[in-house]
Amino acid sequence: MSRYLYDSFIGGYAETKNKDMVEKLVDEMQSEDFEPREHTYTQILKLHYHLRDFKAMANVVDTMSQQGLEMNLDHYSLLMRMCFKTRRLRELFQIFDLLKFRATTNLPDERIYSIAIGACGAMKDTERALDLYNEMTTRPINPLEPNQIIMNALIYACSTRREYHYQAWQYLLEARDRGYPMTQFTIELMLNICAVAGDVAYARLLLLQLYVEPSFRPCPHSFQCLFRAYSICLRRRSSLGANSALDTDLGMAVQKALIPVDNIFNHIDADLPPFLPVSRIANVDQLLAEAHAVMRYLQGSHPDLITDFVVNTYLSIASNNHQNREYRLWFAESTTPMIDPAVSKVADCAYDTKVQGPSLPHRVTVDSSTSFDEDGIEMHTEPFDLRFGKPDPAFTVKVLRNRYIYQSALELAFRTKDFYFGKAVYAEREAWKKTKEYETLPPEERQKMDFKAVQFMVDIYARAHLLDKAWRFVWEHSEFPWVFDKHLLRFHTLAKQSGRKDIIDKIVGFTAGSRLNLDEDL
Repeated sequence: MSRYLYDSFIGGYAETKNKDMVEKLVDEMQSEDFEPREHTYTQILKLHYHLRDFKAMANVVDTMSQQGLEMNLDHYSLLMRMCFKTRRLRELFQIFDLLKFRATTNLPDERIYSIAIGACGAMKDTERALDLYNEMTTRPINPLEPNQIIMNALIYACSTRREYHYQAWQYLLEARDRGYPMTQFTIELMLNICAVAGDVAYARLLLLQLYVEPSFRPCPHSFQCLFRAYSICLRRRSSLGANSALDTDLGMAVQKALIPVDNIFNHIDADLPPFLPVSRIANVDQLLAEAHAVMRYLQGSHPDLITDFVVNTYLSIASNNHQNREYRLWFAESTTPMIDPAVSKVADCAYDTKVQGPSLPHRVTVDSSTSFDEDGIEMHTEPFDLRFGKPDPAFTVKVLRNRYIYQSALELAFRTKDFYFGKAVYAEREAWKKTKEYETLPPEERQKMDFKAVQFMVDIYARAHLLDKAWRFVWEHSEFPWVFDKHLLRFHTLAKQSGRKDIIDKIVGFTAGSRLNLDEDL
């Protein structure tokens, strides 16, 4: 068999990750006096790249050096891609600098620059990515024209930093001016930018683009980015009302480039997401209503797009912005306990008829009869759906509640002073700790999450003026590394406001060691 056939078969088996056959063919090749050459080692490097074996790739490089073979751009490209895949970014730039400053004939090409610029994005070092882009296009010897891969890498590098939001759009328009077609990958990158910047106006346009182009199809990441944009926008109020980015010159150019359909938000199509028939969302109520309608649309038409990450982000719209009413409804509609309530003895806290939800300034409150629990806390007794609205029966696809959902629910209960909801969520979370999902988590991650949950409950009890119970909670969980300034300062302040010197003395005494260590560190 000839060298060419050996290299061809080795390359084929490398693509299928068949390590045994590659090694067998290399041995046969050497037995017939065909020593591996640069092309052979390219195929071997590809094998180890597919197997994510960085150490084996390093050994191949050493072998080539011992045989006096010079590495080419294919070899450097594979090594840098492996570094990127395994997040060895420091080693990636060492290879890049070695190639750039020491190579005589193999100057970095478009592949090398695209990997380096993408690595800058992974490091959130957008400034370095822009410098590399300028360097490759203006270098005195053989300047490079950016291809579509480089433009996408540049957009990705801008997508990781909110302050480069508009620059990413400018690069998108530049790519179109260069004749590069809009791909779904590019749209997903831009959706990620909208998520980081909280730009709902652009996110809606991009998502609609996935429906306008017949070859595109939305994926869970598409809606996760939209929901994250809703969440951040609601917090910042940055793209609401008349100050929308769509009104700028750049916004007009983007609309013209993206949407070939007039009045897209009024376009009649049964499969389009149910966006409000306006180009921009004007207020909080509109945004919350649209988010709920989009999730209802996914439930009815695309349940395959509903994942844990999508629901987690959906709930964060209400949680991060202290919208208690919406959170309680969405929590009930889109999630379900991982444990059987009959086994855990914990009722579904979203339907607890003795929950306490504070009134919101933009909501009409309902008169209710009140009673008091064993702790002396006033509780509402009217049915859940009277105060919070009736959960939509169309929500049939529910994700199992996970550690992130429990964490966001406890944070919501703390921030909105919803004592009963927080208490019920914590009880259900305690039952969840007996599940396989919890037991398979790394011990350090379990401790970190459990400690945070306990901190929320201490503050929830304290804000409900149940200071003795809050203190008992701290004492019963003394295995955690409590630090006064980090974890108990709010509890201490509430105890001070209530004139509870006994609680103050207990907190100070309990954290004396951590305060001493903190003082020594300072």
